[in-house]
Amino acid sequence: MGIVFNIQKYCIHDGDGIRTCVFLKGCPLRCIWCHNPESYEKAPALSFNKHKCSSCGRCLSGCYARTIENGTLELMREKCTRCGKCADICFNGANEIIGKEMTAPEVLTEVLKDKMFYDTSGGGITLTGGEPSYQPDFTLELLSLSKEAGISLAIETCGAGPRDFYEKAARYGTTFLFDIKCIDPVLHRRLTGADNAHIMANLRYLMDSGADIIIRLPLIPGCNDSDGDIALLAAFLKENKEHYRYAEIMPYHVSGAGKAEKIGFDCVYKRENAGDGEIARWLSLFASHGADVRVSK
Repeated sequence: MGIVFNIQKYCIHDGDGIRTCVFLKGCPLRCIWCHNPESYEKAPALSFNKHKCSSCGRCLSGCYARTIENGTLELMREKCTRCGKCADICFNGANEIIGKEMTAPEVLTEVLKDKMFYDTSGGGITLTGGEPSYQPDFTLELLSLSKEAGISLAIETCGAGPRDFYEKAARYGTTFLFDIKCIDPVLHRRLTGADNAHIMANLRYLMDSGADIIIRLPLIPGCNDSDGDIALLAAFLKENKEHYRYAEIMPYHVSGAGKAEKIGFDCVYKRENAGDGEIARWLSLFASHGADVRVSK
């Protein structure tokens, strides 16, 4: 049994062809710019959109986590049990439980509905999140079932999972969309809350084993995009260019901030989407160091 918070169909930027992305809950990192903060914890989360709430009071019945103050509904998250009753009765869609238990066969049944598109485009299933290695047994079961069904496999990963997870996933012929947040270990810890030695060791293992790898570079203005940061990334890419298919920049976008507010997280990093000028600068710097990269749409 796994905890899934979204199944998104007809994705064209998360691996080859047309893909179905399965988003899993839970991640060991705490990137200050996270695009999916609702995936932090493995357990389901309550998303409360106060802008949709009319303070009608329907959700107050039997709930000790809500009250109305001066005509406005207030949510006391520390008392919320995430039972989901508020989401069931809300007329306005202000409440949503993010994450539900599903079996691997249940997920596969949903994924197989679009198999004709995978067959004609070379697409398949992409497991993302969150971090798929945070639910290793569920992820590996879903990979196994998908392979048996003739679907191509991809995992988007931060690389922080246990080594044996990557060993087993690679045996299924999985494509790894592998994030490199930054090379400098001190900066990596400051930005993500974790050291990157284990992450880079997992990446080197996959490279040495001949796995199919697409390197993803989430570049965040003012965080990990200095001239020195990009020089280190470029040197790594040049040194290992025979061991990955291609590298792509993942420009920062602001969507994570709104999600964080709805689930009660304080968004540390707040700014506008990365602009054309910033992206052009990144590309120029990589080119100046002889590293070939593309930009994800």
